[in-house]
Amino acid sequence: MALLLRLSVIAALLLPLGGCSGLFFYPMSDWVQNPTRQGLAYEDVVLIHPSGLRLHGWWLPSATDEVRGTVYHLHGNAQNISTHLMNVAWLPEQGYQVLLLDYRGYGLSEGEASLPEVQEDVQLGLDWLYASGRVEPPLVVFGQSLGASLTAGVVGRDSNQGKADCVILEAPFTGYQDITRDIMRQSWLLWPFSFVVAPLMPDEGRPLDRVAGISPRPLLVMHSEEDQVIPFEHGRALFEAAEAPKTFQRLKGGHIQSTRSGDVRQRLLDFMENDCSL
Repeated sequence: MALLLRLSVIAALLLPLGGCSGLFFYPMSDWVQNPTRQGLAYEDVVLIHPSGLRLHGWWLPSATDEVRGTVYHLHGNAQNISTHLMNVAWLPEQGYQVLLLDYRGYGLSEGEASLPEVQEDVQLGLDWLYASGRVEPPLVVFGQSLGASLTAGVVGRDSNQGKADCVILEAPFTGYQDITRDIMRQSWLLWPFSFVVAPLMPDEGRPLDRVAGISPRPLLVMHSEEDQVIPFEHGRALFEAAEAPKTFQRLKGGHIQSTRSGDVRQRLLDFMENDCSL
């Protein structure tokens, strides 16, 4: 969750010496909890990447007799699924089954996170859901922060038409070079380095270039005007670049803290039940 002030300082010091996209990722191996501690049933899921890496996730079944849909959740850049669980832990009792995936290097997932490889982890999870026979429609891809930007870059691929029914992006950024540049320019100390550091960041699968490809699937973009990690303008710009059908939801509060609010939870449920079934 501590995305880019930390990244900026390290990037300014290291990237001119040959750094890499790994500066976007702050994984944690240890779990702080599991779904059982929240009273949730769950199943460990292991996906095998074509390279042989084992990626780990949790499958949360619906807690109701009638399944209302399936949510594929992609978390932010820090820690692992155990610390992001509460963003979706409320969904099973609302009738939704959920897949949470840890990118390579996070939690029990093998490997080391880097771009564009992490995008292939996101693709692997989507392909698994599509082929698993577990999906009860609609299939909703819900990405937050880095996960939102990865979602836009992956689901927006031409090859993924038909593999999801709708998309929710919370606090996305427009591109990896864009966010590095913007955050560094907020500091008089780092601003001079932004002209050197930002162009060195890989930008394959840039969300701003791919988000239009989500259409004709419904898209909900949410961003807090008080977000101190990813500027509000990034979410707005991504929304403007998207094609209809699309909706923008202004939020209040800190970075990816929206699902603490009952009103926002209801907004998500309304979108998934009404817009995603179109």
